[in-house]
Amino acid sequence: MKIRIDKVDIKIIHALAENSRLTYAALAEKVGITRQRATRRLKKLEEAGVIKKYTIIPDFEKLNYVYASLGITLKPGAPIDEIIEKLKKDRDVKVIERGIGNHDIIIRIAVPKSLRDIEDKIREIIMKIGYVDKVDKTIITEITKFETL
Repeated sequence: MKIRIDKVDIKIIHALAENSRLTYAALAEKVGITRQRATRRLKKLEEAGVIKKYTIIPDFEKLNYVYASLGITLKPGAPIDEIIEKLKKDRDVKVIERGIGNHDIIIRIAVPKSLRDIEDKIREIIMKIGYVDKVDKTIITEITKFETL
């Protein structure tokens, strides 16, 4: 469904990116519209798939987890769509991004903070994919900013 996005819609998205737990009344006040209009606009954005999901950003340090980024370069001819579908089923894989450049797929994983667990998870992912040419690994020490738009 193709919809027209205007400045009010963008303001709604920015407000929810800052705090996705805003009530309709608080959202309306922040954006400068009525609660009814905010409700209708938000429903329209959700139904059109502009807003895909509401979520949280956990503090992995406090959970005793490590957040890691894997830049994966696949061998030529690898079935990237099939690989992505396999990765989507892995509970530890938190973000999957397709790329053009040095990496075909960039994934973010969250695993318990132990070098053995990290190593085992990376090995498991590489085996699951099967067409890996190269993996660049980065352990994330802190998320200092996270914005979606």
